[in-house]
Amino acid sequence: MKTIIWYGNDLRVDDHLPLEEAIRYGDPIEGHYFIRPDELTENRYGVVPLGRRRLRFLNESLSDLAGSLEAFDIPLYVHVGHPLDVLDRDDRLLFQSSIGYDERRLERDVTIGWRGEWRAFDGFTLYRRDEIPFERMPFLFTEFRKKIEHDAVPDRLIERAHADVALPLQFPVAIEPVETDERSAFPFQGGDRAGRERLAHYLNGPVRTYKETRNGFGIDDSSKLSAYLANGSLSPRRVLHELEQHEAKHGANESTYWLYFELLWREFFQWVALEQGKRLFRAQGIRSKQKSWRADIEVITRWQRGETGVDFVDSFMRELNATGWMSNRGRQIVASYFAKELGQDWRFGATYFESMLIDYDVASNYGNWAYQAGVGNDSRDRRFNITRQQETYDPTGAFRNTWL
Repeated sequence: MKTIIWYGNDLRVDDHLPLEEAIRYGDPIEGHYFIRPDELTENRYGVVPLGRRRLRFLNESLSDLAGSLEAFDIPLYVHVGHPLDVLDRDDRLLFQSSIGYDERRLERDVTIGWRGEWRAFDGFTLYRRDEIPFERMPFLFTEFRKKIEHDAVPDRLIERAHADVALPLQFPVAIEPVETDERSAFPFQGGDRAGRERLAHYLNGPVRTYKETRNGFGIDDSSKLSAYLANGSLSPRRVLHELEQHEAKHGANESTYWLYFELLWREFFQWVALEQGKRLFRAQGIRSKQKSWRADIEVITRWQRGETGVDFVDSFMRELNATGWMSNRGRQIVASYFAKELGQDWRFGATYFESMLIDYDVASNYGNWAYQAGVGNDSRDRRFNITRQQETYDPTGAFRNTWL
């Protein structure tokens, strides 16, 4: 009998509970990663969910993982299809639990059809389920944050070194050439090694001013860790562990706390998505708030291309199209404009982001879009004043001049 590690958004050997459990058994181990066929075909919103840049970053991350697993004599296989069509159902199956509705539905299908032993582990979130001190998730982030900061303690970090060299894979999907735009604020490769290097660089200086720079548009204005957290090349516990070590050595300040604060925002959206399930993707959102959304394809297409005629919005969208990246401030601005000014069904925007963003994460992406559309975890249903945002965050026009 073999032990199968079914990889998902946990592309690392560091702080990886399924790997630790697999090694404990002493049986032959194989790693398997599955791309769902629907991720590669155009959906009802007119986009392919697993876009070109996401696909390239995934390939880089899996190749890095394959190099690290080789040190354990564990081969890694990548497939397009359903796990039950490929794997031996009598083997032992270990995997990290997912957050997204479609991913969890696939997990249910697999475990129902599995004949051998199987076990699921937490690991995508900073805290385990039994560490979250709520019977029901609070609606507002502030209540969640205060309770978590006071009562929750993350599990211990399980440390393992990554490989220094990636291992090329038999990848089942053609990787189209993607140019790296020299203007990109995210000029990074995928993988555990690249993620750890980025984390070390950021904690070696830029984090000290994060609270002041987080709304900027440069490489070091924010951590750029989200892509590595999204596909699990970095565990959130690793980030918190390194941050706490930095604070112990150099002292804490508002900016180091703010990085932890952002980890809690990520955590909040994960648990909301897990609790809400399919409701997160409804037009009326988790608030069941009826709005008269439109789906004007010509308007949506102009927004996607950065051709709305609103310079600040268009600059962000052109950056996204050229690089697969957009700052958090930009994401809020273009989402608010799409839903509140254009009145378009927010799910068209969220799905476009799903396809284009290198750091796409189902809970953070759809949670933030619903928030900006006024159907998520925001009691105020706020609206961004684009002119004021432009004057505040790009007063000299430097960002607009870069992309227009």
